[in-house]
Amino acid sequence: MSKLMSMTGFGAATFEVGGHAFRVEAKSVNHKGLSLRLHLPAELAHCEPVANTLARQKLLRGSVEVSVTRDGGGSAGQKVEVDKHALALLLRELQDVAHELGSAPPTLDTVLRLGSFVRFVEQRPDPVDSERSFTNGLTRAFDALVVMRQKEGVALVVDCEQRLASMERMLEQIGLEAPKVLAQMEERLRLKIVEQLAKHGVALEETRVLTEVIAFSDKSDITEELVRARAHIDAFRATLAEQSDATERGRRLDFLTQELLREWNTLGSKCRDAAIAQAVVDAKVELEKVREQVQNIA
Repeated sequence: MSKLMSMTGFGAATFEVGGHAFRVEAKSVNHKGLSLRLHLPAELAHCEPVANTLARQKLLRGSVEVSVTRDGGGSAGQKVEVDKHALALLLRELQDVAHELGSAPPTLDTVLRLGSFVRFVEQRPDPVDSERSFTNGLTRAFDALVVMRQKEGVALVVDCEQRLASMERMLEQIGLEAPKVLAQMEERLRLKIVEQLAKHGVALEETRVLTEVIAFSDKSDITEELVRARAHIDAFRATLAEQSDATERGRRLDFLTQELLREWNTLGSKCRDAAIAQAVVDAKVELEKVREQVQNIA
């Protein structure tokens, strides 16, 4: 069972490794599945597997980017190592040579230029401790990300509900106007048939006229489309309220969106009235917004 969430969110946390502070940020956007991109400093590169595991545990879908930076920049730290023994030995030898030659004794600066007596060694934190700290920080960042995604999910549901209600009002409007429009169109068709028959000197047969009008009425009737559209909206609303598998729920909502579009298209093709046609266009605009929201459900 899972709460409906958006795939859009952000979370951050800090943690320490070897006395140095790090900041981890996790952000996610829409994606069909789960895609994780990691940006880790060298001293935490070994933590990539645990990051992948945590992402699969905490997040179902979304394109997720995780970045870890060390506060203040740079690496975890450097240690200076001086080969004092070799440096002292060389200095004594040069001093002896200078004494024998009667020249000025060499300085430390001169000796340092003669060899590599100093080197900088990068300090690597203990891998077990660093992974433990990283895991703690990333867990808190993912938890914050999930909280934001849940809040976005609530807003997503509210937006969809408002647009569904708007479409229901349009269906109600069309349901009230369609019979009047159909009656007017049937009357115009009846008059046109009578006119054409009279024009060609054909005797008026009421049965023939009635047959044509009934056939036209059957083709123009939108009762089934109105019923199915309302049923799809009810099913959409019920699916939004479910606490089922998120992936399956997303597929069902996507399917219902397609079915609603089919009904609106059919309504638009059957109703030859400017006001109803405009209502259909407005409804399809609302439905497109719903479709975009559905794509963001995690």
